[in-house]
Amino acid sequence: MKINNVVKLIIAIAISELAGIIGSVFTASSVAGWYAGIAKPIFNPPAWVFGPVWTTLFVMMGVAAFLVWKKGLNRRDVKIALGIFLGQLALNTLWSIIFFGLHSPGGALVEIVFLWLAILATIMTFYKISKPAAWLLVPYILWVSFAGYLNYSIWQLNAPVSDQVACTQEAKLCPDGSYVGRSGPDCEFARCSEENNELWKTLTDNKTGLTFQYPETFLTAYIHVQDWPPQIQILNELLVCREAGSEITSTGKTEKRFVDNREYCRTSMAEGAAGSIYTQYTYAFPFYSTGSTQADRKTVMLTFTVRAPQCDNYDEVERQACANERETFDIDSIVDRMARSIKIQ
Repeated sequence: MKINNVVKLIIAIAISELAGIIGSVFTASSVAGWYAGIAKPIFNPPAWVFGPVWTTLFVMMGVAAFLVWKKGLNRRDVKIALGIFLGQLALNTLWSIIFFGLHSPGGALVEIVFLWLAILATIMTFYKISKPAAWLLVPYILWVSFAGYLNYSIWQLNAPVSDQVACTQEAKLCPDGSYVGRSGPDCEFARCSEENNELWKTLTDNKTGLTFQYPETFLTAYIHVQDWPPQIQILNELLVCREAGSEITSTGKTEKRFVDNREYCRTSMAEGAAGSIYTQYTYAFPFYSTGSTQADRKTVMLTFTVRAPQCDNYDEVERQACANERETFDIDSIVDRMARSIKIQ
């Protein structure tokens, strides 16, 4: 390959990736805020999927443009094809601005139709010049087709209704890493989905004879677990929860927590180390085995440690995302699901 072709290839890929970088400026500021709080369909991919997919697609776009460009800008059909290509790149960036920057799924839905048509026109003109270049854009148009359907679904789910209550745009982080927002007449958080059962494993504790399910990992970017899976204990006594203390004291903070009217007694102790905050949680709750009576009630305790970074160590964008994750992470729901899965052998 001649050196001028190498330069052309680099320029073509750089221009394509630049479109993605410009779009990401508007995306990054909304992902942890506005986008996290809106309703999304069940087939909405995890947030981490989009970065690698778009990076790959922009590289393929750049290579496709290079294959056409190297045929020579002296050709009229090459100039037209590359002009259409640049037009669809501009529309690609514009979609991010409308959807994430202006928070307008409806406007983005209209725009993505023009983007899809521009991609199709690019493929058709590229095909006449370089068939490999055209084929390189097929994954791109397929992904945009899916993105268009996703855009439509989000627009429908969040379409304003005349008698709908205006809820605050808050989001709660679920155990599987997804977010749910407030909805309904009482503006309550939607229930977290429990469909990601492949993330949950079953553990049998030989000392207590108890079996329970736990998430193998948290699909979170900043919050991680230590001493995992949780240690489980069973006490032959009734649960008495006395609220007192503070997380930073040696005895910790004890408080009552409620999940769907189920009561938990949570003790938490926090300490900082190496730019992170380590919080040890102990959840105590009553346990009834099958066929037991009120007099047979026991207390089960789950103990584990959560590590969360000190968000001030990050730059502005990551600091906001980190803070949002820490504020919305719902550890109580994770423990509640584990507690409800407990069985005795």
